[in-house]
Amino acid sequence: MRTEANIETQGKPATELEIERQALWAGFFCSILGLVVGFILFVGNRPGLSGGLSVGAVAATTGGICAALVSVIAFRRLLVSREPWLRRIPKWRQIVTMLGLLLVHAASTIMILMVAFHLMQQAFFGLHVDVVAGALLVSGATGLSAYLCLVATARTNAQTLSVILGIFMASGVVISMLLAEDRGWWQSMFSALGTYDAGIGSFWTFNTTLVISGLVLAAFTEFMTRDLARLARTYRCRPGFEKYRISKFVRPRPSIVRWCLLAVALGVILIGVVPVNVAPDVHGAFVQLAAIGMVVLLISTAALLPGYPVIFHLMSLTALGALWLAFLLWQEWNYYNLTGFELAVVAIIFTWISVFIRTTSALIHDKKQQLRKEKRARRREQREQITTGPETGGASSEPSFEHQEIRRNGEDAGFQTR
Repeated sequence: MRTEANIETQGKPATELEIERQALWAGFFCSILGLVVGFILFVGNRPGLSGGLSVGAVAATTGGICAALVSVIAFRRLLVSREPWLRRIPKWRQIVTMLGLLLVHAASTIMILMVAFHLMQQAFFGLHVDVVAGALLVSGATGLSAYLCLVATARTNAQTLSVILGIFMASGVVISMLLAEDRGWWQSMFSALGTYDAGIGSFWTFNTTLVISGLVLAAFTEFMTRDLARLARTYRCRPGFEKYRISKFVRPRPSIVRWCLLAVALGVILIGVVPVNVAPDVHGAFVQLAAIGMVVLLISTAALLPGYPVIFHLMSLTALGALWLAFLLWQEWNYYNLTGFELAVVAIIFTWISVFIRTTSALIHDKKQQLRKEKRARRREQREQITTGPETGGASSEPSFEHQEIRRNGEDAGFQTR
């Protein structure tokens, strides 16, 4: 069985220079690939910027494939070396995390390039390019996509994943709205975008966005749970709360937070897998699964995250009250329809998640600073003992040995220091 110490010593964490070097190589090779593909497909043609066998379509295809490939490489060679705890989680969880990252980068690349070249075609209406210009455009778009995706994957953390999730989900839903053939879809619900009645483009875009967003949320859960576990190891009860018996049972519980977030992620994935027009009851059950996971998390933050500031727990209860108010405005007072209620719910949940992530990051940063100060204080005290040891009649070799042990064992204690 591999211990944590063995895992940590398997390789040095990838440096920023190493990430930049590999990203540049990935961009170089992928740009060559895009150039070759462009010459092969555009020879003898004058392609447009968008539509059919166009520069945008080819660039989106090659860019998406290269984005997926470099994301896998960056995960296995760079991210795992920077985040060694990823090796300790079960293999299937590593695969889910990697799958979420590669799919969101590939899908984001395809959407961005398709939209960008479509807008360029509208700006330069009627423009067609020759084989050289078309191949160069594909080459540049493919290389840039590979470079950015490798850097993004290698530097993944909970905060960056939350930003990627929000941007990707919002972009996918907006594109689904624009592709919807039924312009009155909003009079029913958002799930109407995932039906064939809204059009084949809207159907695939909306449901694919939900499935990938659920996988990204599952990957985000792994990073968030890691941060919470680091905080839990250094949790200390508030001084005024120690006199109560309940203080012995109130402690951070990252595993429960993880299961709540995974319930939300699973619900989002299954909502995209089972459209509302295929099985309305099953679709509704998955919506309820995601809602229950989120509500349980909001209600119990004070018990699950006791080390967080009081204002954070008040905001959690405020978010819960806002969800209830949004429900009343829809169901009881008929202020807006179901689409308006869904918009309000998404806005409230993403706002709370953003506050949750930023508060966790601030707590981790402050805890690191505190542990560094304590380590420096211990080393300073040990040096004083070494210098005063011979004068007090103690053996000088033994304090020196203890000092070396403290330095060696405390070299990278981090959040494991008690």
